[in-house]
Amino acid sequence: MFITFEGIDGSGKSIQAEHCVRYLSSAFHVLHCFDPGHTPIGNAVRAVLLNKEHMEMDARTELLLYAAARSQLVVQEIKPFLAGGGIVVSDRFYDSTTAYQGYGRKLPLDLIFELNRIGAHELVPDLTFVIDTDLDVAAKRIGTADRLESETRDFRQRVREGYLALCRDEPGRCRRIDGNRGIDEIRDEIRGILEQTLPGLARG
Repeated sequence: MFITFEGIDGSGKSIQAEHCVRYLSSAFHVLHCFDPGHTPIGNAVRAVLLNKEHMEMDARTELLLYAAARSQLVVQEIKPFLAGGGIVVSDRFYDSTTAYQGYGRKLPLDLIFELNRIGAHELVPDLTFVIDTDLDVAAKRIGTADRLESETRDFRQRVREGYLALCRDEPGRCRRIDGNRGIDEIRDEIRGILEQTLPGLARG
């Protein structure tokens, strides 16, 4: 099974992905990865994407870099692990590209969807948790801001709206989780969904 965590910067998705990995590891073989990154190529691309010295980066350049890093991650790590019967939990995947480069940068969505398909090698997550968090709440959780975290409030609002649109368009896969609550409350809701989804997962 392939599970992804999504949300605006500061949403709390990363800590929930970590909780998910620890919980699932009690019963399954789990790979925890992040997009972009996790591979040497992906980490090199990530360093370029998040570097505040590259504020001049063109939106399509950004889009292509994300797709390139994702392609390497899928081929080198995710697909082999899934083929071996494991569960993959990824901190971001192509829904981030839809939200950030599609809605945030206002690139054509048909272009986004095609690049997502290519970069993911047509792999689609089985379950996606969208941690939906108020912009002000999320902003307080961010420490030193990287290039994308330094974007305007209007940009971040468009990204959030992109995630909400995904939840409306794909309700079977994308589960909206209220990210304004405490960590434990969010964790418990996610655990409940996982227990309904994965037979044999220990409860309690």
